[in-house]
Amino acid sequence: MLDYLEHLQQTLVKEFYQLYDRYQDDEIYACSLVFDEFLLLDDLAISTERSIFQDPEDPQQYLAERDRWNVRKWRYKSQSSSQSELMPFKTLLAEYFKTQHSFGHPVLAQQKQLPATHLDLLLEAFKQAKHKLSEAYGLDLDSIIFFLSVPIQPECECQSALELNSDSRLLQDFLASRQAQPLPASHKRFKLSQSDKDILIDLEQMLAMEPYDYLQVAQDAYLLTLESYFIDSNIYIQKLIQHIAAMAAEPDGSCALSREEIMQRLQQFSANLPLSPDISSIHR
Repeated sequence: MLDYLEHLQQTLVKEFYQLYDRYQDDEIYACSLVFDEFLLLDDLAISTERSIFQDPEDPQQYLAERDRWNVRKWRYKSQSSSQSELMPFKTLLAEYFKTQHSFGHPVLAQQKQLPATHLDLLLEAFKQAKHKLSEAYGLDLDSIIFFLSVPIQPECECQSALELNSDSRLLQDFLASRQAQPLPASHKRFKLSQSDKDILIDLEQMLAMEPYDYLQVAQDAYLLTLESYFIDSNIYIQKLIQHIAAMAAEPDGSCALSREEIMQRLQQFSANLPLSPDISSIHR
């Protein structure tokens, strides 16, 4: 997998440079590594100041100001080109993450970082690609905001932007746009099944155990993955449970999550199933 990630870095450098070389005169202000609803790599996209047009005369040709940070409506994407080399990574990475936990992966372990999901691996690859663009090509990228685009997860987008960029007025504008961003209609329509709610209640009960033992929580989460209804549960709940189960992957505890960290991840479902007061009041 290390070779694949190195190849991904090189491909991101090449794909970005091709977009940069073509559109640099249009004042590129943002670049995003785009993921689909299953958190798998989808595309590399950029947007430019020149693509924004405030006159509604021809809305099909230009990007509205209100969509400045709406990646799905950006015009310039790597995979719109038939020569894009990102295409193979969609399948390659999907197959890899079906069979492997990325937690404690040597790419991140070498840097003593604690990854949360496989997005951390790809964030690191994106970060290294940006560094190479500056070093190898001498590009001044300070006027461009880099971030990961993840459906219905603005907090992930904000965290990645903070990781990838130095502080600037443009970065603050991006962060403000995400904080003020209403939930997409698809998220508002999102409903949890009764099975989903039961699983989340099970997770809450695991966290309520005293004293908190991450190995026991990981074991209990693993047992949940063996239940017949697990495969039919919400994909994001599945990923959360697999993440928790993977805490036992490293005997030194380098993959462990605190109770508070797991609670934060449960908060994404709080609109559908509020966490119980007993859980919310527990501190490690």
